[in-house]
Amino acid sequence: MPVRPLQVLRHDSAKYLRRRKSNLHIVFVHTPMSTFKVDQRREFWQNFDVRYHATHPGLQHMENVLWELPHWMTWLGGVLQHTGFESMEPLDFYSSETQITGIDVAKVRASLARHPGDIYLFSPMTPNLFFALEIADLIKEMYPHAKTIFGGVVATPQRQKLAAHPSVDYVVFERAEYALPALLETIEAGGDVTALGNMCFRMDDGEIFTSSWEYPSIPVEELPFPKVDLFPSSAGKDIRYIRQVYALGCPYKCSFCTIQTIGQKPSYFPVERVISEIRAYRKHYGEHHNIYFGDETFTTHAERTLKICQALEDEGNVMYDCQTRLNLLQDDRVLRALHRSGCRWLEIGLETADQESQDLFKQRVKIGSTRDALARVRDFGIPVCSFMVNGFPNQTIDDMRRSLDWVCGLISDGLLQASYLFGLVPYPGSELYEEPEKSGLRLRHHDFRYYHEDMLPVFDTEHATAEQTYQVFLDGVAQLGQAMSCRPYFGADTIQGSRAAFGAFWESSHV
Repeated sequence: MPVRPLQVLRHDSAKYLRRRKSNLHIVFVHTPMSTFKVDQRREFWQNFDVRYHATHPGLQHMENVLWELPHWMTWLGGVLQHTGFESMEPLDFYSSETQITGIDVAKVRASLARHPGDIYLFSPMTPNLFFALEIADLIKEMYPHAKTIFGGVVATPQRQKLAAHPSVDYVVFERAEYALPALLETIEAGGDVTALGNMCFRMDDGEIFTSSWEYPSIPVEELPFPKVDLFPSSAGKDIRYIRQVYALGCPYKCSFCTIQTIGQKPSYFPVERVISEIRAYRKHYGEHHNIYFGDETFTTHAERTLKICQALEDEGNVMYDCQTRLNLLQDDRVLRALHRSGCRWLEIGLETADQESQDLFKQRVKIGSTRDALARVRDFGIPVCSFMVNGFPNQTIDDMRRSLDWVCGLISDGLLQASYLFGLVPYPGSELYEEPEKSGLRLRHHDFRYYHEDMLPVFDTEHATAEQTYQVFLDGVAQLGQAMSCRPYFGADTIQGSRAAFGAFWESSHV
């Protein structure tokens, strides 16, 4: 099928945002994550959690650990509701304990029996793709006429393999705001799915069909309002924060990242829309909730950052967390505005103290400026948490250990409130997975159950075996856990409740 001209695409796709009534019942499936116990994580997560709570007065411990609302569900729920699909519900398996060997078939079957549907939507990540497929198998057994549709961060790069699975009816790749309503309408009408964009599926003869064209992205200002009430208000007791988005897109492209908007100029939601969403989510799930901005680089555009900060300051009762990069914290106006508007946790991807690794796998971050940059952020009253990654392919064992000593020193010197530490995972969709040899990786296997940031690495390098890299990781988790046991720079006197209550979610670590 020839690629359609852009103006025809826009004309065709626009009709899918017209309202119409559908009788389909749609079930959003929140796939479980495996739990994997790492003994060294107990002290690590307990001390990390204490430091996080210290900077968020009023934060409540979760009851059933949903952690956060799956943003893709409320987002697409809003799109589907806007286009006439009124009957929908979430099906949560995430808050259940799941062993790496597979789902609890009896429990999942019983849950599915309580949630019959015509359409089951999945958006798993790499390590829980296996569980999503197991659930899809049960759905096809129990409801053979129901359709299973996969999309998202792992489904897009793995679309042809997924489409070949007997329990997967359709894979929607890349953005789904046009494609998913079009697919559902076509399914309901018994139409020709091959006429649609962004589709990959197994045809009756067993051949895999992949659309030769894609719908354009909807301008963010035209996206329908999310379906905030997709989950019952009681779910507010089970989440740590409310995820929010100000901008889609990150101009940087790190080789270990799988976010499908990396390398793209950010597109910003209207500030009024962002504030309206925050109000709606908090009204439904609890006014006490702080916000977590999911933008990969919240401070990319200084003037836009100042604009959203002013709106949050005017709102007056919002505390929030956000992410950015070390090289995007040079403007004192931005730092001042972040603090005044309620930023109480700023996450920065430091990843490694090795400049060569930064140059190879990240962009435009100069480690030599780290201490000065963190001191400036601290002096503006903003706690900083870093992301550290163990096991870059160019690193020796000594290089890895030096990075761990470095970040522990930043914590001890009051320059970091806390730090994550994860093992490097070459997820599908990243450059590290697609071209491992180019980066110096030798992948051991493609069993995605074990593509897990707390497990033995799935690769060797010329400098270290997976076993050697993993031992450095385990030692680093223990080392960081000890480093975070000292008195934090921020919130030292605000800890309340039994220390045993902190870090409980991570006792059997979820990805």
